[in-house]
Amino acid sequence: MKRRTDLALESRELYQEDNQREPEGVDWQEEQEGNLLLTRVYVRNQQGAAALEKPVGAYITADLGPDWDRDFQGMEQAAAVVARELAALLPPDPACVLAVGLGNRRITADALGPLAMEKIIVTRHLKDAMPEAFENFARVGAVSPGVLGVTGVETGEIVQGVCRLIKPDAIIAVDALASRRMNRLCRTVQLSDSGITPGGGVGPGRVALDRDSLGAPVIAIGVPMVVDAWTLAMDLCQQAGGSLDSEDCPVPEGAMIVTPKDIDALTRKSAKLIGYAVNMALHGGLSVSEIEELLG
Repeated sequence: MKRRTDLALESRELYQEDNQREPEGVDWQEEQEGNLLLTRVYVRNQQGAAALEKPVGAYITADLGPDWDRDFQGMEQAAAVVARELAALLPPDPACVLAVGLGNRRITADALGPLAMEKIIVTRHLKDAMPEAFENFARVGAVSPGVLGVTGVETGEIVQGVCRLIKPDAIIAVDALASRRMNRLCRTVQLSDSGITPGGGVGPGRVALDRDSLGAPVIAIGVPMVVDAWTLAMDLCQQAGGSLDSEDCPVPEGAMIVTPKDIDALTRKSAKLIGYAVNMALHGGLSVSEIEELLG
């Protein structure tokens, strides 16, 4: 039975467990930075993409640790690291950036994207109206296109329409993800330059958002908010020294996902972290305190 994850580092872990070797066409490295552990996974070619079932590209995962949200310093350090990694993936000095908050605001574990958009300092209209006052700010727009079940329109189609009108130099797409481990939920941030398929957190995606579909590089930022119940059961059984055979124990009908008991608070904190990191990456190195003043 295939275990579900949206994290490249976990896809690499699963490949190692199943094949007892490193996947070819994939490079990786780890580095400790204060309380944070950074893991960089590079899918170099189609062989690596097939092994991990991820598009060719760079996947940077920041493990923030269990206490990143306990105080101001933890939030500031986490936001600064995510901002630095995001800036490195963006094209240099983009004239216009579009931030897209993917997901369903009505479902707590899927509301990361829309909530993060509320923490982004949008300046596209202000740069045009008062260019001197906002000289040190990037031209940024933010949208939350909703989901197909609410709007009746594919998310990818909405984003494509916006991109045709404003022609951004880069798109930053924020979405909830799924992990295989409970201890990674709301403690991990993944950044990727390979785009994203909306819906990864709570269901199968549809239309990919990437350079081919939008005409500009798409940097995806995601936080795992859920674990598939069957994946969790398999991992817990494996950790206990057992195994689940799909023939003896078939997958139950109907999807079920597991979230932390305080998912509402964790979703808001994770959205704040992502929003602040985007601001720090785009708007001339603003501090967390300055961002909070500007957001009111």
